[in-house]
Amino acid sequence: MRPRRALLAACACMMVLCVVNPAYAAGHHSHKKVGTDGGVPRRWDLPKPAAVPHPDVAPPGAGGLLGDGTNTISFAAFDTGDIIVVLGTTFGHAGCWSDALYSAARGLSSYCIWSANVTPVNGVQLEQPIKYRAYDRAYGLWVPSKASYGATVIGYCAQQKGEPYNILSSKTDQSRWYCSKLPWVAWKLKAGVDLDADGGYWVWPVDLVNDGQTSLFAMSN
Repeated sequence: MRPRRALLAACACMMVLCVVNPAYAAGHHSHKKVGTDGGVPRRWDLPKPAAVPHPDVAPPGAGGLLGDGTNTISFAAFDTGDIIVVLGTTFGHAGCWSDALYSAARGLSSYCIWSANVTPVNGVQLEQPIKYRAYDRAYGLWVPSKASYGATVIGYCAQQKGEPYNILSSKTDQSRWYCSKLPWVAWKLKAGVDLDADGGYWVWPVDLVNDGQTSLFAMSN
């Protein structure tokens, strides 16, 4: 279990670790908290990129293929249930982070992100953070109003392991998946929040970024 973020500033040893390895410092992870007034602290609510509308059509191909860019997003602030979205290819990729599956020893090679993909197997599967570094832009998102639901969300994602990938599946089809649909369904069913910014038939990765209920806590362009 990671210590609370409120204690990080007082933990000199952790600060040293962060300097050595800012993306993966053992024990650096901790839980984000909303303020006493119910607001989101600025460091966990960074300015989002300008929303760019897109037509409500199926994304033009399977997502999650290897990216052709690079970014340096740090995963040190990710909590269970947080969403990672990467953009820069045709329409990007998305997944949900699991602390329990992250290994400090394996670091970027940990299999700790639930997503749906067509490779190396077809269907819902675990992916490595290193995969998400191979895109032009990366965003770490959380849902402040439902922060306590992260473990429930991840539990739902895990239950879908092995179910097939289908980019044409509707949002109400809970037996076939694409990358951004998995976190969208998990958060909607388990936490009661609809994170699709444009409310269309399909939910694109960027829709998760654009939605007003997600806050941006980490990014790399």
